[in-house]
Amino acid sequence: MSTRFIGEGNVGSAPEFHEFPRGNEEPRRLLRLNVYFDNPVPIDDEYEDRGGFWAPVQCWHQDAARWASLYQKGMRVLVDGRVG
Repeated sequence: MSTRFIGEGNVGSAPEFHEFPRGNEEPRRLLRLNVYFDNPVPIDDEYEDRGGFWAPVQCWHQDAARWASLYQKGMRVLVDGRVG
C-alpha cells in the first residue's frame, strides 16, 4: 500500500533520463529528479525555511519523455504522486 504525496519544491540537480529497450515494443522511459521540499514559515515580512527535506522523484513512461527536456536544476516543481 502506498501513501499519496503532494508537495512543492526545487529540483536540486540535473535530471537523469533513461530509456530501457524492450525488443520490438516501445522502450520504458524513466526520469529521475532530486527535489528539495521546503517548509517556509512566515516571520515578520519574510519567510524562513524550517525542516525541509530531500526526496528522490521518478517519472515513468510518457511523462518521463515529456518532462525530460523541460526540467532543469533550480526549477520549482509541484509533485503529485505516491510514496512507497
